[in-house]
Amino acid sequence: MAVAPFEWDAAIKWDGPGAIAGGEELAGDRLERARYAKFLTNYLATEGKQRNYVLNLNAEWGAGKTWFIKRWYMELKAHYPTVYIDAWQQDFSDDPLLTVISSIIEQLRDATGKTVAIPDGIKSKLLGLLKVGGKLVLKSAIQKAGLEDSDFSVEGEDADKLVDTLCSNHKERYESIQYLKQEIRKWVEAAVSANLDQLDGQGRLDYPAFILIDELDRCRPSYAVEMLETIKHIFDIKGVVFVLATDTEQLQHAIKVIYGEGFDAQNYLGRFFQRRFTLNRKSRREFISNILEVRTLPDGSTMVWPELINQRVLLEVVTAVSDSLELSLRQTEQIIDRLLFVMRKPRRKVNLVFLMYLFALHEKDYQLYSGVSDGTLSYAQDKLNEKTLAHKISLKKDVTMDVFIRANTEIGSVVSRTQGKSDIENPFEDTFYKVSLGEIICYSYQFMLNDLYRHGNDRELKEIVEKFVANGTLNMQENAILAKKELSLLECNLSLYKNLVELAVHLD
Repeated sequence: MAVAPFEWDAAIKWDGPGAIAGGEELAGDRLERARYAKFLTNYLATEGKQRNYVLNLNAEWGAGKTWFIKRWYMELKAHYPTVYIDAWQQDFSDDPLLTVISSIIEQLRDATGKTVAIPDGIKSKLLGLLKVGGKLVLKSAIQKAGLEDSDFSVEGEDADKLVDTLCSNHKERYESIQYLKQEIRKWVEAAVSANLDQLDGQGRLDYPAFILIDELDRCRPSYAVEMLETIKHIFDIKGVVFVLATDTEQLQHAIKVIYGEGFDAQNYLGRFFQRRFTLNRKSRREFISNILEVRTLPDGSTMVWPELINQRVLLEVVTAVSDSLELSLRQTEQIIDRLLFVMRKPRRKVNLVFLMYLFALHEKDYQLYSGVSDGTLSYAQDKLNEKTLAHKISLKKDVTMDVFIRANTEIGSVVSRTQGKSDIENPFEDTFYKVSLGEIICYSYQFMLNDLYRHGNDRELKEIVEKFVANGTLNMQENAILAKKELSLLECNLSLYKNLVELAVHLD
């Protein structure tokens, strides 16, 4: 068996089924997923030589299973007969058997330099297995393919009688399945035996054949269930390995749509898969970073706070809010699109952190969103009072985020002290500070309802200056105080933020 190198660090172009010139690029491996592919290849190659094997490659939405299975396909195809099927792209056919067979025929032919012979007799055998909605549909398909009735030799019966006979006759159906299995074995054997010196000198392919099926959980429930049953009952062929990439939880929901909510979908799936392999999920930060790499920051990037001087700024804000409110990956991606949509050309400098937090509250805690967006909560910094935002925020997970704060430029060169004490030279620089998200939100809300802030009289500011001069350190809550001057200068019209959120939530 040839050993694949599994060097996935560099980005590559997708050149599998459906690829177009200059199309999709598969990013380099940032989560060390190549080691999983290497393990699975060795494991499945051993198992697949001995028997038919069906693996459930499980990963939740956003974990990168499509990226993984495409990179894996490009690795496998140099060493094994390999077929890639995007089930969601092909569920228009309404027939999983046709989807799988057509993909096998096309891709194994390509892999062997067109040397796989597809016998004419298979047409009649397949006809008895394909799902046909009616006789007129069958006739139309035959005519569209440019075939004549004589192509289907079943003792002179016409096409209508052929459909009726094959679909109703259990024996014919059983024999067709066995014939089909035999032919697939021959195709795989032809792919393994073919001399591939002409194909980049990579040598001969080895057993087993890999058939990778992606996006099954996105298909119509009826199609997903039929695909599983097709693989189980028709493609139980030694030397053929199926890998079905799904969000297994979502696939279970699809099964319950067909068989009822009380149906044991987990045990049902256990009938089809020998094993399940679960990809570790991306960290939320990694997921957000991947999204932002392909998004364009708005032109008015200096009209928000913190200023969007690069993608790191937005990454910090979105990650902090998503972590604090425990947004799902799907919710996070949706909010990013909405946020970028409403940030186009703001009329005044907008508080990006507060806006992002409102978007997240709209998804996760609508009651709190209403209280904040309508301004009905008190802005007093009293965490024990249930009617204050400070109390509501204290119940959420507080997180740290890096924010660029102009702690010298905006505060000034000196900080005024109480009467009888001399002023202190401002010891802070304009730089990144680790701040408390919860404190930033509370201060932001305070300025939304009361814009009479005078930092020269800020007792908290004077206290942290004295502390910093004494020992040179501040915690994340104290660092947030350094942002108060900038927060007070931002757009403080609460109704503006509410309108931005409620306009963008229609962008599903």
